[in-house]
Parts: sequence; C-alpha cells; structure tokens
Amino acid sequence: MPPKVANNDEILQRLRALLDSQDEGPLRAFLADLHAADVADCLEQVEPEERSRIFFLLPPRTTAEAIVQLEEAVRSDVLDDLTDREVSEVLRELPADDAVDVLDELDDDVAAKVVGHLSPEQRAIVQPLRQYEEDTAGGIMNPNFIQVPAEGTVANAVSEIRRLDPDEIEDRFFTYCVDVDGKLEGVVHPMHLITATPASPIKDFALRDLITVHVDDDQEAVKNKFEKYDVLALPVVDDEARMVGVITHDDVLEVAEEEAEEDMFHMAGTNAAELARASIIHAASVRARWLVPCLAGTLISMTVMFLAEPKLGAALFFLLIPFNSGIAAMGGNAGVQTSTIIVRALATGDAIASSLSRAFAREFRIALLVGVLTGLLSGAGAYVIFQFDIFDLTHVDAMPPAARIGVAVGFSMTMGILVASTLAMTMPFLFLRLRIDPAIATGPLITTLNDGLSTTIYMLTAIYLLKG
Repeated sequence: MPPKVANNDEILQRLRALLDSQDEGPLRAFLADLHAADVADCLEQVEPEERSRIFFLLPPRTTAEAIVQLEEAVRSDVLDDLTDREVSEVLRELPADDAVDVLDELDDDVAAKVVGHLSPEQRAIVQPLRQYEEDTAGGIMNPNFIQVPAEGTVANAVSEIRRLDPDEIEDRFFTYCVDVDGKLEGVVHPMHLITATPASPIKDFALRDLITVHVDDDQEAVKNKFEKYDVLALPVVDDEARMVGVITHDDVLEVAEEEAEEDMFHMAGTNAAELARASIIHAASVRARWLVPCLAGTLISMTVMFLAEPKLGAALFFLLIPFNSGIAAMGGNAGVQTSTIIVRALATGDAIASSLSRAFAREFRIALLVGVLTGLLSGAGAYVIFQFDIFDLTHVDAMPPAARIGVAVGFSMTMGILVASTLAMTMPFLFLRLRIDPAIATGPLITTLNDGLSTTIYMLTAIYLLKG
C-alpha cells in the first residue's frame, strides 16, 4: 500500500503527531504503510528514544531494510542499541550481501556473537562472503542466484524459479547455466523461458558471449563495466571460472554513490570515517590527520621566504611578496584542475587515463598554454605597476628595472602552473600503483605542496633575475 502522505516533510509531521499521541495502534498502522526508505529518513530525524519505539512497532522486514538505508552514523548508533540476538534477527531478513555489510560495521567480537545466533544455513551463506574485501566484486555480490545444469531443460529452470520466495524474485533477472563443476557456461533471458516449450534444452537459449567480473575486481571497475556494457546484472566468477555470485544494477548504484562520496571527502581533505560516529572529537581528529601535514607544508613555504629575504633585501622583498599569493594560488588552482580531470578519468576508465604518457601528452600542453597566458598577463601587470609608479615606491633603494620584475613574476607564474600541473598528472598514477585512492591527489596535501613549490620557484627566480 502506498504512503498516505505526499512527501518526506508531511510523513515526518504525521509521524511526530502519532508519537505524541501515545496511541500505538494508529502509529503501527501508519508505519506499516511506509516504504522502508521513508522510514529510514524519519529515523534519522527523530530522537534516540523515539527511534527505539518506532523499531519496536515496525514489521521485521521493514526494520531490516530501513537499517540498511540509514546514514552510517545513525546505523552505528542503532546497532549499538540492539542486542546480538536482535541484530541477528535483522540479518535474517536481509539479502546476504546486505547482511555482510552490516556485520562489517560491527566490532569483530560482536560480529562473531551475531553470526553465532544465525542458523547453520545462514552462516553457510554469510561466512564465505566475509573473506572478500568490502570494496571488491566479492564484497558486493549476492551469492543467491538461479542456476541450472547446462544440460538441463527449460522446465528445470522454471522449476527453480517457482521454488523461490516471492521476496527473492525481485533481483533474479537471469538464469545461469553451469557445468558439473559449477563453471559458468551461459546466461538465459527470462523471456526465453516464457516463450520456449518446457522440454527445450536450456543451452539452446543460453548466451555464451559472457561478460563477467572476478571476485577480486575493485568495485569501481565493476561499476565501469556496467556503464560500458549497459547490463542489468553481471555474474561473478572465481579463479576457476566457477560462478559464485551476481551483482545487480542496484548494487552498482550504491557503489557509484559510495565512490562519489569517498572522492568528495578526499577532495575536502577528510574521509567518511568522521560521519561514522556522532562524536565531534572523533570528527576533529579525522580532519587533523590531514591538516597537520598541511601545516608542515605551509611552514616550508614560510621558511623559503625567510631565507629569501636577506638575499633580496627587505624593501624589494616587501614589494615582491604581494605577487607570491597570486602565483601560489594559481599553481594550486591549476594543479587541482588537472588532478580532478585525471582522477575522474581513472575512475570512469576514460581513454585519457589509459597511460601516464597519454595523459601527459594532453595535459602538459594545456598547462603550457594556460601557464604562458597567465604568465604574460601577470608579468605585464607587474611591469605596469612598477614602470608607471602606480604605488609610492620612493622608499626602495636601487629599484630593479620594471621589465626585470615583470619577467620574474611572469616566468614564475608560468613555471608554477607547469610544475603544479605536472605533479597533479603524475601523483594520481603513483597513488594508483601504490593502491591508494587517487582522489587524494585533489586534496589539501597536494594543494599545499603546489603552494610550496610555487613559492620556491618565485623566490629563486627573483633572486637570480633581480639580485644576480
């Protein structure tokens, strides 16, 4: 039955009114009509004691589905409030892949106790999935799928489908043919099962030009395969080509959201761990892990300027400093632009990211054009300022020619952008080789490094051209 109210605000308003009324009957009926996603939205906005009351009244299936859809911090609090046996009851209502996701969020000792409350059949399904990393094909696959012997008939396949619980049919798009060793040999579209005669050999309708993923494939690579081949589901195979699970389009939608969120956090210089708990102390500690190294980078920049001041003289150094912020900022901006393009290309499998040389051939030429353009403009601006005495500079002794200052500023701007862009091109590939998320290359650490390099280039150029 569809919800009785139109949108989330109205759902929450109606829920609060029923919670205030203390009448369990209407509240139970209202919750029974809600979709699990709407229940999850409401649970995230009510107080913990109200949350416990709602859980007590929810149907078991809705409770399980709502918990999976909660924000990680809220789900963590909810799971902490449940006993081991209650968590196991939630897991019984979930597909195996979702159940494993919930287990992975628990402490190891708690997870072991929860698994102990599961039936032997459930443990036999859940435990093998826990051996895979959570961000791999094995970690997101569902081990339950329709399989029939390759030598079977259409009637055999239909019989397998009829044995399913109605709630299990939703994600079973295809029937998979396997040999006696469990090796995948083909896949059958459901329409063929409807139109074919029951006695027809199933292999006559099996598509054998299969697209598969390996259990150890990264989930981002799995997502890219879905996008490239435009499929509804992909079979997962192990080292012996045996089919061990299936990944459906809804699993990939979750992966895409997770990857985008992870990249966003890295670009901001933090990670999703700070949202996993409500504690602001924990959140501050997560951000500090990124910002403290950035502080070290800024200290390097300041050290470079302190060392350059005696070489240039206090008066000239004072005149050149205003240009440093622009040069450093432009280098950082150019680096972020380049790294964002490369990281995105790596994530989507774009051709530009097929090799470092290919990326370099494109991005370096772009950086050179941008660097020369901004260098000419900034150099010309510096020349005008000093040539036509726009500011009072009478206190500066032995003022260098305006043209030299313009060249120093312009050259530093060009080189700062080139160096920052080159660094931004190479770092994502390096991180990828080291099995580190390349999105880190767009974060504050790289920006700070670019600022330091730009400052160093500017100070060395000024010393060489103006005092050399």
